[in-house]
Amino acid sequence: MISTLTAWLAVRLPDVAQQMLAAPEPTPSNGPGGFDWNRVYPDGSAIPKSDIFYTIMRSVMWLGGVAAFCGLVAGAIAFGVGPIFGAHIVSDRGKSMMWRNGLVAIIVGSGTVIIAGLLVL
Repeated sequence: MISTLTAWLAVRLPDVAQQMLAAPEPTPSNGPGGFDWNRVYPDGSAIPKSDIFYTIMRSVMWLGGVAAFCGLVAGAIAFGVGPIFGAHIVSDRGKSMMWRNGLVAIIVGSGTVIIAGLLVL
């Protein structure tokens, strides 16, 4: 059984490899039958009332940044006050809260840069 499979692979593998590694055919030009890809691009002004969407997204991003900053401050307070009152669990949770909210603040703040980078691709 194994020798039959090996023989079949030995015969078929060069043909499949030649087909897979063959040079691709040339791409069609933008002649009368081709599609003009230069005219396809994202255009926010073509969408009606797109400024409302951008206003909502900016306000949500701002509120997310404020919420992340408030969580960061609350975590710092818990981290600093916990050992004073002997509540080391609160201090540990405050430290993890600071890390999480710091990362959320970075992600929320860089959201526009990430989206702009994806639109360039």
